[in-house]
Amino acid sequence: MIPEDLETFALASQITQAEAKKFFIESTRLRKWSTSGILWWNLIDGWPQFSDAVVDYFFTKKLAYEYIRRVQPPVCVIIGEAGTSKYLPVVASNDSRAEARISFRVWEADNGETIIQDTFTIPANQNWQVGMIRTYASQQCLYLIEWEINEEKFGNHYLAGTPPFSLVGYSNWLNAIASLPRVFDPQTIAH
Repeated sequence: MIPEDLETFALASQITQAEAKKFFIESTRLRKWSTSGILWWNLIDGWPQFSDAVVDYFFTKKLAYEYIRRVQPPVCVIIGEAGTSKYLPVVASNDSRAEARISFRVWEADNGETIIQDTFTIPANQNWQVGMIRTYASQQCLYLIEWEINEEKFGNHYLAGTPPFSLVGYSNWLNAIASLPRVFDPQTIAH
């Protein structure tokens, strides 16, 4: 679907920006010790405009802000790309100086089926592959991720399958993404 009105265009552009920035952060975290990090350049707009900032000139948080907030805590559960494999790696990334006891669950958004869940302790400053998910390039789906550390809950998501994704389909998933821990209101996106 090609957006035909400004509101739909704004939603599509915010989804694209949010997924891209989330992907950059997760890719960097998964390449720990090979990549040093990300330098944030444009956080807030200095005047009304279309840009890659995550907060606009009127201090409205864009969708990318919410996604970034979820993938930048010191301990994060990330689903990586399959590469040449037929499996998506599920990785716990601990960028803190303390070990962390994690309980996590990954499930498919459309049917609620739990794909993987576990509890473990990850050492400080480590990335651990804690599972794998069988993937098919032709199958587009949304995986939802929730984890808990010291009774605090966190959330993330992963788009599986070969692009392009339907804007209508993604819009339907947006409510499920928004309702993960660190909730946000999807109705305020692109307004």
